[in-house]
Amino acid sequence: MAARAFHQPYFRQRLTEGGFKPLYFLSPTYFRTFDFDPEQYFELQVEQYDEQYQKHFLLQQLRMLRRFVVVTDTTDLRFREMIETKLYDATLLGMATQMTYVTAVRHIPGIGEWLAWLERRFFATHAHDKDFQEQGVQCVLTPGMGNFNFWNEGNFTLEAQRMRIPVFAAITNYDNVVNMGYRGFTPNCLGVWSKQMADEVIKLHRYPSNKIEVIGAVQYDRFMRPLLLSREEFLKSIHLDPAKKTIFFAGGVNINHYFEIYRSFVERKGRLLNGNYNFVVRPQPHAKLIDSPGWRIIEKLFTQAGIYVSNPGSIDASGDRGNELRLDLGLTNEQDELNYLLRYSDVLINNFSTMGLEAAICDLPTIYVGYDAYTFGVRFGVTTRFQQRMTHNRRPLRLRASKVATSEEELWLHIEQYLSDRTIDREARQEYAISECGELDGNAADRLMQMIKTRV
Repeated sequence: MAARAFHQPYFRQRLTEGGFKPLYFLSPTYFRTFDFDPEQYFELQVEQYDEQYQKHFLLQQLRMLRRFVVVTDTTDLRFREMIETKLYDATLLGMATQMTYVTAVRHIPGIGEWLAWLERRFFATHAHDKDFQEQGVQCVLTPGMGNFNFWNEGNFTLEAQRMRIPVFAAITNYDNVVNMGYRGFTPNCLGVWSKQMADEVIKLHRYPSNKIEVIGAVQYDRFMRPLLLSREEFLKSIHLDPAKKTIFFAGGVNINHYFEIYRSFVERKGRLLNGNYNFVVRPQPHAKLIDSPGWRIIEKLFTQAGIYVSNPGSIDASGDRGNELRLDLGLTNEQDELNYLLRYSDVLINNFSTMGLEAAICDLPTIYVGYDAYTFGVRFGVTTRFQQRMTHNRRPLRLRASKVATSEEELWLHIEQYLSDRTIDREARQEYAISECGELDGNAADRLMQMIKTRV
């Protein structure tokens, strides 16, 4: 399951209130970190799935092709990124052959369905058959549709379907339909966020319209609930001054952007409001960034300069990520810091990530960094040019709801505009949020429960 969507306290509460007895199959990363109730928690057999994947070259090729047969600007960019990654390790003939056949195959009508059928037919798994029988599982809820980044959930789901167990799925991120490749299975019903997403699933995945329901975004229900702390109380709790404006930077995996931000907001801090503002940095919790030596350097520079670093992927001296995993699973009573930052900051600076949508939901003005001060030796896949060409980042509504800074000077200008008048682009932010998320009433989890109950 997608932990931050389906394992939060409010969602677990909705399950039990809806008359369900939930059983959780967690990846080894989570399952082996904590002591869970053995009657409710089970280990997802990721190692068996990975072993099968590594063993069969054909399976690797089928999944690689499924990754790219949903033809969008995003998957085109991802294909080029894959080529760039392999370029120096492959022979010229081998690379040219792969580029040619993938380019040809991905445009064949109906190829996605055929690839998924081959995978189901020849690479069936049975890792959880015994669990389904012994626990009397009556239905399965999973994120994704067995596409890229959801291979393990897809294997698990197909095992359930072979045993005639009803399967339900819900999309857990706004780019999953256009970015993650062709689906691997058809659930009894798929919960999507909005009409826009439903249209994309039907068009790009040849998905039957009678098996789709618009339910909203479950993980964003929390933004509709009142916060326990006031703005003053929260900012004081992280040692910031409530009397000052708060600028929030949420970066991506490109370490260079953090050094750019350090130069702008630490070394040149006096250029804005005479330096009299709060500044918050939140790194993307991805191993490419958090585990890099560069991040350790820049994090220390920020903290030494008095900048608050809101780090969801922090690791203690022993290398333990337990605190991060507790937050993922909702096993801690700590406050949802990201929720507070999105609701109480005055402007967000971002690198075209999901955070921009979350900011729009919370009516937080957003500026996207649309330039790279450093590009030497940087892979294309982490540049702003790459991000700006992706399908979901080119939506006209998204661009109207925010500002794109093409230089450092423009970045300062847009910040000054939003700090002087927060209502700028407010209507566009609301329209963009609704177009992506559908109803924003805090009841997406209830609609998902109802979707399942009416079809079991």
